[in-house]
This record gives sequence, C-alpha cells and structure tokens, in this order.
Amino acid sequence: MKTILVTGGTRGIGRAITEKLLEEGHKVYLVYKDSAEQATVLTEKYGDKITVLQANLADSEQIQQAVEQLKDVKLDGIVNNAGIVYLTKWDELNFDEWDETLAVNLTAPVKLVHGLRHNLKDGGTIVNIASVDGFVAAFDTVAYAASKAALISVTKSLAAILGYRGIRVNAIAPGWVETEMTADTMPDESKELTPLKRNAKPEEIANVARFLLSDQSGFVNGTTVTVDGGLTIVDYTLFKESER
Repeated sequence: MKTILVTGGTRGIGRAITEKLLEEGHKVYLVYKDSAEQATVLTEKYGDKITVLQANLADSEQIQQAVEQLKDVKLDGIVNNAGIVYLTKWDELNFDEWDETLAVNLTAPVKLVHGLRHNLKDGGTIVNIASVDGFVAAFDTVAYAASKAALISVTKSLAAILGYRGIRVNAIAPGWVETEMTADTMPDESKELTPLKRNAKPEEIANVARFLLSDQSGFVNGTTVTVDGGLTIVDYTLFKESER
C-alpha cells in the first residue's frame, strides 16, 4: 500500500485518479477547494483510506497550512492535478485571472513539492497533470496554456533535482477529456480531428497516472506522456485539404 497526495481530487481527472488509487488499496490524502459534497461522498465510501484537506491553492497561506497538516505524513507519491482555466479574449485579458491561473496551475505544484520534500520518501514519484495546450498556441486561454507549458518545464527540472533520491517526476498532457471543466467549452471538432474520433474519459488519464506512480515505470523520469488520442499529430489544414 502506498500513501499518495492528490490535489483537485474530487472532480474530473483528479476524481478518477483518486478512486483508482483507493480501489487498489492505497491511502489517499485529497486536497479540494470548494467541492465539499463530493469530498463527503468519497469519505463515506472509502472511510479511513482517504483523508480530505480543504485549501484554495491560489492562496499561499492555505498551501502552507496544508503542508503543516501533512507534516507527519510520509508520502510515496504526489499528483499535482488541481487546475483552473479562464476563457478570455486577448483584448479583455484580466490579469487577476492570469495571476490566479499561474498560482494554481504552476506555483502551487512547486510550493507543495518543495514544502513536502522531506515528506516524500526516497524512491517516490510525482505526477503533474499538464495539457497538450502547453505545446501549442492559445487564443482564449493564454494563461492556461502558459501555465501548462511551464509545468512541463518544471517537471523536467524537478526530475533532475530529485533524481539522486530515486524520486521520479513525470507529467501527463491530456487532450480533450470529458469532465465538468470541459463540458461547456469542448468544441465538436475535438472528435472530428482526433484520429480515434472520440474524446478521452477521465479514467483513461487515471490509468496513465497509475502507471507512472507504479514500479512498472521505474525508469521513466522527466518526461511528459501525451494522452490525446492522436489529436496533436493532426495538421488541421492538411485534414481539410483531404476532404476536398
């Protein structure tokens, strides 16, 4: 049995990762922001196999409080999953939203890993949930894409820094995943352009996270696994040309 911290673990990809770990008998410490009802459902279902902590990861003081709550916990893994996205036109760019997005998606993972560096066991694993948005240009989600690109870079740096302790750090870059976050923003073209002709289920991202957290990926370090059904290999212009 392993002990793993999962942020944003009550919904979407985080919920799928949390439940997969719990069903396999692992102990999960879950950080959530405002989904208390979902957190209660999980605690009622899994009992003492899960411990929930409430924290707004945009707030440095609350991050520090969470670290303090975990001071006596030895961790085998950390999954930095919590994330936010704002859809904002360039001419209406809101720098409060920009700051919040980078705080949650980029700075919080670094602060948590740094704050819990002595809690994480030698040979432990860290998985950062990035996005294929970190590979390409953004239009209405510039802050989100920037934060995910930077998280991919941070993943490499942490892998290099912590490698001497046998700690592996990897990232996952999902494409379009059917979650609460994407329900109102997912374009129909996401399926059209994906070679598999569908979007991912949260459980499919959780399966990859499980692999990266396990000993089966023992020599995988500092990399980002793209899980997008082939979306990023398609050139839109060439695709449309083929339809002529």
